[in-house]
Amino acid sequence: MKTMKLLFVLLLSAGAMFAAEWEAIRRIPPDREIEVKTRNGTRLRAAFVSATAEAVVVREKPGERSIARSEIRQVRVADPLRRVRKGLIWTAVGAGAGLALGWAVCPHCASEGSGYKFVGPGVAIGAGLGALGFLPVPYRTVYKSK
Repeated sequence: MKTMKLLFVLLLSAGAMFAAEWEAIRRIPPDREIEVKTRNGTRLRAAFVSATAEAVVVREKPGERSIARSEIRQVRVADPLRRVRKGLIWTAVGAGAGLALGWAVCPHCASEGSGYKFVGPGVAIGAGLGALGFLPVPYRTVYKSK
């Protein structure tokens, strides 16, 4: 009897969790870029229009389209601030790695009178490579069905 009650509570909480995820879709601001992955493997990027308990409505170039909740595997929202944050982090990591490599190439250069001549170029190259972190458009997952 206790196991039945426990199972019931677990199922009820799991249902509430999935409902909460779907509510996150309903709170997406209109005209925000989203990415919808369907169960058949199709990936769609479009502007969010609205969501009901049964479907998501998006706007594509040809017009508006409704996608049934049962067809949706995952919904992700574009987050431009995430791009900036990740780009700055990767630029700093690249600059730090470039600094370490520039110093490691010639650790005795300072005592030979030529200073740390490889540190500056190492930092510049590392920061340049780290700045590639600005390129991808990061999305934040707001709904994922099982």
